[in-house]
Amino acid sequence: MQAAGIVLLLGVIAVLGFFAYGFAQSKLLEARVRAALPVISAEVRHQRDAIAQALEAYKAQFGAYPPDHLISRQPLVVDPVTNTLFYELCGVVLNPANTNIQVAGLEPADLAYVTNFFHCAPFRNFSERSDGVKRFLPKEHAASRQFHDDPDVFALGCYITSEAVPFEVVWEVDFSTWRYVSSSPTNNPGKFDLWIEIKTKDHAVTIGNWAAVQ
Repeated sequence: MQAAGIVLLLGVIAVLGFFAYGFAQSKLLEARVRAALPVISAEVRHQRDAIAQALEAYKAQFGAYPPDHLISRQPLVVDPVTNTLFYELCGVVLNPANTNIQVAGLEPADLAYVTNFFHCAPFRNFSERSDGVKRFLPKEHAASRQFHDDPDVFALGCYITSEAVPFEVVWEVDFSTWRYVSSSPTNNPGKFDLWIEIKTKDHAVTIGNWAAVQ
Protein backbone atom coordinates (compact mmCIF):
# COMPACT_ATOMS: atom_id res chain seq x y z
CA MET A 1 0.00 0.00 0.00
CA GLN A 2 2.83 2.34 0.86
CA ALA A 3 4.60 1.51 -2.41
CA ALA A 4 1.40 2.18 -4.33
CA GLY A 5 1.08 5.55 -2.63
CA ILE A 6 4.63 6.44 -3.61
CA VAL A 7 3.96 5.46 -7.21
CA LEU A 8 0.80 7.57 -7.22
CA LEU A 9 2.66 10.53 -5.75
CA LEU A 10 5.40 10.23 -8.35
CA GLY A 11 2.75 10.10 -11.05
CA VAL A 12 1.09 13.26 -9.76
CA ILE A 13 4.45 15.02 -9.61
CA ALA A 14 5.21 13.94 -13.16
CA VAL A 15 1.86 15.25 -14.44
CA LEU A 16 2.29 18.54 -12.62
CA GLY A 17 5.81 18.83 -13.97
CA PHE A 18 4.55 18.21 -17.50
CA PHE A 19 1.91 20.93 -17.24
CA ALA A 20 4.36 23.32 -15.57
CA TYR A 21 6.85 22.74 -18.38
CA GLY A 22 4.16 23.32 -21.01
CA PHE A 23 3.04 26.53 -19.28
CA ALA A 24 6.63 27.80 -19.07
CA GLN A 25 7.22 27.01 -22.76
CA SER A 26 4.01 28.79 -23.70
CA LYS A 27 5.01 31.91 -21.77
CA LEU A 28 8.50 31.79 -23.29
CA LEU A 29 7.01 31.64 -26.79
CA GLU A 30 4.69 34.57 -26.02
CA ALA A 31 7.72 36.58 -24.89
CA ARG A 32 9.57 35.69 -28.09
CA VAL A 33 6.58 36.80 -30.17
CA ARG A 34 6.43 40.15 -28.35
CA ALA A 35 10.16 40.64 -28.86
CA ALA A 36 9.86 39.83 -32.58
CA LEU A 37 6.89 42.11 -33.25
CA PRO A 38 9.00 45.24 -34.02
CA VAL A 39 11.01 43.25 -36.59
CA ILE A 40 7.84 41.80 -38.09
CA SER A 41 6.23 45.24 -38.25
CA ALA A 42 9.30 46.71 -39.97
CA GLU A 43 9.18 44.03 -42.65
CA VAL A 44 5.45 44.55 -43.17
CA ARG A 45 6.06 48.29 -43.57
CA HIS A 46 8.66 47.48 -46.23
CA GLN A 47 6.06 45.41 -48.07
CA ARG A 48 3.51 48.21 -47.67
CA ASP A 49 5.92 50.63 -49.34
CA ALA A 50 6.53 48.19 -52.22
CA ILE A 51 2.77 47.78 -52.76
CA ALA A 52 2.22 51.56 -52.61
CA GLN A 53 4.94 52.08 -55.24
CA ALA A 54 3.33 49.37 -57.39
CA LEU A 55 -0.02 51.17 -57.12
CA GLU A 56 1.53 54.43 -58.28
CA ALA A 57 3.21 52.63 -61.21
CA TYR A 58 -0.15 51.04 -62.06
CA LYS A 59 -1.83 54.45 -62.09
CA ALA A 60 0.90 55.85 -64.32
CA GLN A 61 0.27 52.99 -66.75
CA PHE A 62 -3.54 52.85 -66.73
CA GLY A 63 -4.50 56.36 -65.63
CA ALA A 64 -6.21 55.25 -62.43
CA TYR A 65 -5.59 53.11 -59.36
CA PRO A 66 -6.91 49.55 -59.41
CA PRO A 67 -10.65 49.47 -58.78
CA ASP A 68 -11.77 48.42 -55.32
CA HIS A 69 -14.70 46.16 -54.47
CA LEU A 70 -17.83 48.28 -54.68
CA ILE A 71 -20.77 46.75 -52.83
CA SER A 72 -23.10 49.69 -53.47
CA ARG A 73 -22.95 53.05 -55.22
CA GLN A 74 -26.01 54.62 -53.54
CA PRO A 75 -24.91 54.81 -50.80
CA LEU A 76 -21.24 54.23 -51.59
CA VAL A 77 -20.09 51.08 -49.79
CA VAL A 78 -16.73 49.40 -50.35
CA ASP A 79 -15.57 46.01 -49.12
CA PRO A 80 -11.86 46.60 -48.43
CA VAL A 81 -11.14 42.92 -47.78
CA THR A 82 -12.12 41.18 -51.02
CA ASN A 83 -10.12 43.29 -53.44
CA THR A 84 -8.35 42.50 -56.73
CA LEU A 85 -4.93 43.93 -55.86
CA PHE A 86 -3.16 40.59 -56.33
CA TYR A 87 -4.60 40.23 -59.83
CA GLU A 88 -4.13 43.81 -61.00
CA LEU A 89 -0.59 44.22 -59.66
CA CYS A 90 0.69 40.79 -60.79
CA GLY A 91 -1.17 40.59 -64.10
CA VAL A 92 -3.89 38.23 -65.32
CA VAL A 93 -3.24 35.80 -68.19
CA LEU A 94 -6.21 34.38 -70.09
CA ASN A 95 -6.27 31.00 -71.80
CA PRO A 96 -8.68 31.72 -74.70
CA ALA A 97 -9.25 28.01 -75.31
CA ASN A 98 -11.13 27.50 -72.03
CA THR A 99 -11.58 31.05 -70.60
CA ASN A 100 -9.47 30.14 -67.58
CA ILE A 101 -7.24 32.82 -66.09
CA GLN A 102 -3.98 32.51 -64.20
CA VAL A 103 -2.16 34.95 -61.95
CA ALA A 104 1.48 34.69 -60.83
CA GLY A 105 1.70 31.10 -62.10
CA LEU A 106 -0.87 29.86 -59.56
CA GLU A 107 -3.79 27.49 -60.10
CA PRO A 108 -6.00 28.64 -63.00
CA ALA A 109 -9.68 29.45 -62.44
CA ASP A 110 -12.67 30.30 -64.59
CA LEU A 111 -12.70 33.98 -65.56
CA ALA A 112 -16.44 34.40 -64.97
CA TYR A 113 -16.23 32.84 -61.51
CA VAL A 114 -13.40 35.14 -60.41
CA THR A 115 -14.94 38.35 -61.76
CA ASN A 116 -18.31 37.41 -60.20
CA PHE A 117 -16.55 36.76 -56.89
CA PHE A 118 -15.15 40.29 -56.90
CA HIS A 119 -18.17 41.88 -58.61
CA CYS A 120 -15.74 43.49 -61.02
CA ALA A 121 -15.48 44.14 -64.74
CA PRO A 122 -12.69 42.38 -66.66
CA PHE A 123 -9.28 43.19 -65.27
CA ARG A 124 -7.25 46.06 -66.70
CA ASN A 125 -3.88 44.32 -66.37
CA PHE A 126 -4.96 41.47 -68.60
CA SER A 127 -3.56 39.62 -71.62
CA GLU A 128 -3.71 36.32 -73.50
CA ARG A 129 0.09 36.18 -73.30
CA SER A 130 2.20 36.01 -70.15
CA ASP A 131 4.58 38.60 -71.59
CA GLY A 132 1.65 40.91 -72.30
CA VAL A 133 0.85 41.75 -68.67
CA LYS A 134 2.61 44.30 -66.51
CA ARG A 135 4.21 43.01 -63.32
CA PHE A 136 4.06 45.99 -61.02
CA LEU A 137 4.78 44.09 -57.83
CA PRO A 138 8.16 42.35 -57.37
CA LYS A 139 7.80 38.62 -56.90
CA GLU A 140 9.17 38.76 -53.35
CA HIS A 141 6.32 41.07 -52.33
CA ALA A 142 3.57 39.22 -54.22
CA ALA A 143 2.48 36.87 -51.45
CA SER A 144 -0.79 35.08 -52.17
CA ARG A 145 -3.57 34.10 -49.80
CA GLN A 146 -6.68 32.19 -50.81
CA PHE A 147 -10.12 33.74 -50.60
CA HIS A 148 -11.67 30.60 -52.06
CA ASP A 149 -10.47 27.09 -52.87
CA ASP A 150 -11.44 25.12 -56.00
CA PRO A 151 -11.83 27.25 -57.94
CA ASP A 152 -8.99 29.22 -56.45
CA VAL A 153 -9.44 32.93 -55.85
CA PHE A 154 -6.50 34.81 -54.39
CA ALA A 155 -5.78 37.81 -52.20
CA LEU A 156 -2.65 39.84 -51.66
CA GLY A 157 -1.11 38.68 -48.41
CA CYS A 158 2.19 39.19 -46.66
CA TYR A 159 4.90 36.90 -45.40
CA ILE A 160 7.95 37.26 -43.18
CA THR A 161 11.36 36.32 -44.53
CA SER A 162 13.64 37.86 -41.91
CA GLU A 163 16.02 35.30 -40.39
CA ALA A 164 15.70 37.25 -37.15
CA VAL A 165 12.17 35.88 -36.73
CA PRO A 166 12.08 32.10 -36.13
CA PHE A 167 9.50 30.06 -38.04
CA GLU A 168 7.70 28.98 -34.87
CA VAL A 169 7.27 32.64 -33.88
CA VAL A 170 5.76 33.58 -37.25
CA TRP A 171 3.18 30.82 -36.81
CA GLU A 172 1.95 32.54 -33.65
CA VAL A 173 1.15 35.74 -35.56
CA ASP A 174 -2.10 36.21 -37.48
CA PHE A 175 -1.80 38.37 -40.60
CA SER A 176 -4.85 39.60 -42.47
CA THR A 177 -4.71 40.14 -46.21
CA TRP A 178 -4.04 43.66 -47.47
CA ARG A 179 -7.12 45.88 -47.26
CA TYR A 180 -7.68 48.47 -49.97
CA VAL A 181 -10.04 51.36 -50.74
CA SER A 182 -9.70 53.71 -53.71
CA SER A 183 -13.29 54.85 -54.38
CA SER A 184 -13.70 56.78 -51.14
CA PRO A 185 -10.52 56.58 -49.05
CA THR A 186 -11.06 57.97 -45.57
CA ASN A 187 -7.44 58.80 -44.79
CA ASN A 188 -5.95 59.67 -48.19
CA PRO A 189 -8.60 61.55 -50.22
CA GLY A 190 -7.89 61.39 -53.94
CA LYS A 191 -5.51 58.44 -53.54
CA PHE A 192 -6.05 55.16 -51.70
CA ASP A 193 -6.10 53.63 -48.25
CA LEU A 194 -3.95 50.50 -47.88
CA TRP A 195 -3.57 48.60 -44.62
CA ILE A 196 -3.08 45.24 -42.95
CA GLU A 197 -3.93 43.91 -39.50
CA ILE A 198 -1.47 41.90 -37.40
CA LYS A 199 -2.60 40.07 -34.29
CA THR A 200 -0.82 38.11 -31.60
CA LYS A 201 -2.29 36.49 -28.51
CA ASP A 202 -2.16 39.74 -26.55
CA HIS A 203 -1.52 42.49 -29.08
CA ALA A 204 -2.96 43.94 -32.28
CA VAL A 205 -1.26 46.23 -34.79
CA THR A 206 -2.61 47.98 -37.88
CA ILE A 207 -0.06 49.10 -40.46
CA GLY A 208 -1.21 51.34 -43.28
CA ASN A 209 -0.37 54.28 -45.50
CA TRP A 210 -1.56 57.09 -43.26
CA ALA A 211 0.07 58.74 -40.27
CA ALA A 212 -1.92 57.14 -37.44
CA VAL A 213 -1.00 53.57 -38.47
CA GLN A 214 2.37 53.97 -40.11
